[in-house]
Amino acid sequence: MPQYDTIIRGGSVIDGTGAPARTADVAVTGGRIAAVGAIDGEAARVIDAAGLAVAPGFIDVHSHDDVALLNVPALDFKAAQGVTTVVCGNCGAGAAPANERSQQYFDRGVGGILGPVKEFTWHSLGEFYDAVRAAGPSVNAAFLVPHGALRMHALGVENRPPSDAELASMKELLAAGMAAGAVGMSTGLIYAPGIFARTEELIELNRVVARYGGIYVSHIRNEGAGLLDAVREAIHIGEEAGTPVQVSHFKAAGRDNWGMTEQSLALVEEARARGVPVTVDMYPYAAGSTALAALAPRGRPVREVDPHDLLIASCKYQHQYEGMRLDEVALAMDLPLEDATTRLLREEENAVVIVHFTMEEGDVRRVIQHPLCMVGSDGIPSPEGKPHPRLYGTFPRVLGRYARDEGLMTVEESVRKMTSFPAETFRLAERGQVREGWWADLVVFDIARVADTATYEDPRRYPEGISHVLVNGELVVENGEPSNPPAGQVLVRG
Repeated sequence: MPQYDTIIRGGSVIDGTGAPARTADVAVTGGRIAAVGAIDGEAARVIDAAGLAVAPGFIDVHSHDDVALLNVPALDFKAAQGVTTVVCGNCGAGAAPANERSQQYFDRGVGGILGPVKEFTWHSLGEFYDAVRAAGPSVNAAFLVPHGALRMHALGVENRPPSDAELASMKELLAAGMAAGAVGMSTGLIYAPGIFARTEELIELNRVVARYGGIYVSHIRNEGAGLLDAVREAIHIGEEAGTPVQVSHFKAAGRDNWGMTEQSLALVEEARARGVPVTVDMYPYAAGSTALAALAPRGRPVREVDPHDLLIASCKYQHQYEGMRLDEVALAMDLPLEDATTRLLREEENAVVIVHFTMEEGDVRRVIQHPLCMVGSDGIPSPEGKPHPRLYGTFPRVLGRYARDEGLMTVEESVRKMTSFPAETFRLAERGQVREGWWADLVVFDIARVADTATYEDPRRYPEGISHVLVNGELVVENGEPSNPPAGQVLVRG
């Protein structure tokens, strides 16, 4: 009689392809799926999944867990959601490559978003990936090369095109990251220094990405009134360079722009029709989250932003402001709005994260159910404060609210958006399906109960209805409680 490490018995297997669920056992040995079907065998561990769903582990295609993988390797806020792989390096932000200049910039800016780095023991992207491996995270991690880090390394915060020598340096660093296994390159075109990059620079860099078969992932230049032109630019960059394109957290921000996702999705469909492989990702909330400095350059909130729509999620020092709206902070400081914002950013060394209530639910529904949309949390793993609830609730919210309760898609389709679709798009080999011989990244959940419980007022809450999670065959969540085995791998481009 065959002997396995784990058998998950009697579950309703949702294999990740979008196919209808079927009742089957799943056996795991040596970190891989050994068999799927009616299994006659024994195992050291047996999980009774009768009445429950068994699916591939979820892939968070838009995470900012780069430094959290070092500081909080359990990544409990992701594992508890059924996430078994995080894609990091998004929005052009990351901790590598790193020289003295970029380290100083990280400490005074990006570190307020990604989390503090105790010591830069790396310089190259490959060395950073080795540091992640050494930390022993509980989940897998794949990485994009962050354009902002490349630009900071080569020319700092300069509002100009790079010189030929600087561009060559960026290309060399990018090629080294791709050779080390990165899945592509990301940009953050509303953040310094990415905001200073012109289209031509990004096309040239993406030619390097194309040589390695990677993807271009972009926080585009404008998500408000200039949305359509920004989507066109992202598509143009990929089309010229020969890379697939993923548009991050696809939205229409600002009341005057609500409904524009109908037109922006049409642009994506048109590009696909002429052979450009364009996809999008989205989180299932009508509020975003970002650095306050991005919406208030030089302390002046951009005109289309209502300060009452900006909720302070986390600060570096003055935690009394967390949970307050920006106009309430100004009242507490007894200062005009611009002066209060300038003071807050100065005293917090720009490390202020906000939740921005800027979207309309109809746009969220339209995008999340679109067949070209996959799911990404965009969660900011702030060690303090009240992070956006998407950090803890994204994936169960899609399953429970949008698939089961509202019927925007079948549960099988929602699982496809979280598993095989991102695995294929980001070239994560032998992941994303419940398939014999593939890696045993698996999640067991109750379709009737699965739900997010995290709120804006109380965001650090695990979801309900997710009972077991396996990463490379190791149990990282049991009976809804995360543990901390070093089960994860750094995934390289397939």
